[in-house]
Amino acid sequence: MSASALLYVLFTAVLAAVFAGIVAYYYGKRRFERVEAPKFRMLEDDETPPGPTGGVREG
Repeated sequence: MSASALLYVLFTAVLAAVFAGIVAYYYGKRRFERVEAPKFRMLEDDETPPGPTGGVREG
């Protein structure tokens, strides 16, 4: 195998490893929870209802 063919195979293997790392990072459990949690938290009901919409006037 010539040097250029070996470099071609090595470069292809490195690109495949980088691609696999990106896919593993993107579909990893920690990232999935961090991205999806706000969506579900927004849909949950609040424990306490909000207070009145105006402040108490002192005067």
